[in-house]
Amino acid sequence: MSVRNIQFSLRPRIIKEFFALHKNGDELPVWLIWKHEGWLVQLAIRSGARETRADGVLNDRLKLFVKAPPIEGRANQTIIAAIAEAVDTTRSGVQLVSGLKSKQKSVRIELPREAGMRLSQQLASIGH
Repeated sequence: MSVRNIQFSLRPRIIKEFFALHKNGDELPVWLIWKHEGWLVQLAIRSGARETRADGVLNDRLKLFVKAPPIEGRANQTIIAAIAEAVDTTRSGVQLVSGLKSKQKSVRIELPREAGMRLSQQLASIGH
């Protein structure tokens, strides 16, 4: 599956919502959590979109529109490929940990704890 045609956008009007802060005051978005020696990204998925793109926050989850249909795992594979490309890691470094057949998914990214700010910036600047 090629991810070269995947496009991402972030509308300026939702930047504040996109960077909603944790209650403890750190600068990471609420949808990005350090847990069990890896980063957990909470996603709200909308499959069957015209293009694959990140677009704001929905219920404290990064909203991700996915072009692939939710048939035979195609949408899940597109999600993994898009995130791996965005954070410059391999697909094997990105795992779907919950929500296999759900619109609410959690994805684990194997990167060191120090990569948190860089990771949130990479995900926030997708397509810019």
